[in-house]
Amino acid sequence: MKHRIVGLSAALVLFFAACTPATPAPAPTAVPAAANPTAAPKPATQPTTAPAAPVAATPPAATSVPAPANPTVAPNPAAQPTTASAAAKPAGAPATSAEWDQIVAAAKREGAVSVIGPQGSGSQDALSAGFNRMYPEIRVDYNGLAGAQTGPKVLNELAANHNTTDLIVTGTGTAIVSLIPANAVDPIPPLLIGPNERDQSVWLGNKLTFADSQQQFNLVFSGYVKAPFVYNPDMVNPDEFKSYRDLLDPKWKGKIAFRDPRLAGGGSASATFMYTTPSLGKDYLQQLFKQDIVISSDDQQLVDWVARGQYPIVIGPSDTLVNQYIGKGLPVRDLDSARMKEGAYYTAGNGSLVVVRTPPHPNALKVYLDYLLSKDGQTEWTKSQGFPSLRRDAPTDNVQDVLIPKENVTYQQNSSEQYVKMLPEIVDFLKTVMP
Repeated sequence: MKHRIVGLSAALVLFFAACTPATPAPAPTAVPAAANPTAAPKPATQPTTAPAAPVAATPPAATSVPAPANPTVAPNPAAQPTTASAAAKPAGAPATSAEWDQIVAAAKREGAVSVIGPQGSGSQDALSAGFNRMYPEIRVDYNGLAGAQTGPKVLNELAANHNTTDLIVTGTGTAIVSLIPANAVDPIPPLLIGPNERDQSVWLGNKLTFADSQQQFNLVFSGYVKAPFVYNPDMVNPDEFKSYRDLLDPKWKGKIAFRDPRLAGGGSASATFMYTTPSLGKDYLQQLFKQDIVISSDDQQLVDWVARGQYPIVIGPSDTLVNQYIGKGLPVRDLDSARMKEGAYYTAGNGSLVVVRTPPHPNALKVYLDYLLSKDGQTEWTKSQGFPSLRRDAPTDNVQDVLIPKENVTYQQNSSEQYVKMLPEIVDFLKTVMP
């Protein structure tokens, strides 16, 4: 069996193997017509369907890499009254106009809000420029980091009682595997007291979505249907694909690349779907890797390979980069998941957030949350990312139709805690079928 591995990070591989215990493989579930598409999956005996109306407009590129193991950060018993958690009103108690004016005034005195978000100028603009126009007195201190960098930075600062971060926009893997178990985050509902957060009917399912099982700490504001793979339309006819098993055709041997599925991201999300889908599973993955699959952890390289036709099919590359290549008219396309009889899965990508415990700018944090979850904030995010928002009134003009959940299509919810915590089990298996 012939394999080539490009740019593998051994340290991250070892981390996944040592991480949380595995859980049994759950069955795929559907996106409810009036429920949240990224909520934890329901039992397979209660399937429902995707929303009748398209989800409104936003990347992940791939789900962030969970941070390496860190010592649990114990909560600070002497919580200062100026922190977000101490100053927050109870959940469901929005601020009055006078109270909100006082919070905005206090935020302007704080003068800044500190945000960690995805790397790249597009993400930084989406999470900074619109807010700065609306609140020029409050500076956004933006730090673009990969998921593997975010956890250690935040946990080390909390351990030293010197947290510099208010809010993190990231994939659910970083939140669920690294930050929440370490008591590094605050509950979000008590902070949602601004004027743009009162009406939850604007959100899919008439409510906000949380990826964590407690429905408190990891708020998901955008997501999309993940394409089974991307392809070069000059070399691949999409009509040939009606099942994932069509990738096992000998004609594709040596012509498929895979974003390293042992690292969190698009590759691991694809492997999770294959592993947990009853009609695919371990047997399918074993056969797939006999197709001389080429492995890379370099998203730019993977999408370049497709555009040049070096490897006309790539599984799990960065969807942000794919959107950029498509926008430039390059020969790169997403295969429509509706073609595949095994169904598809739904992912939040980088479209989720957590609030760090003891935030340095508690009032500016509330104002920023109110903006980010507003129609304007979600529109800016969507324009920069090309993925749908869970907010219904955010436009989808720049979103590919194949990325928007369809009615009567079943989707597995890969960003929920149930699936995120299966990664160690899946990685252990992949190590037996890959070098």
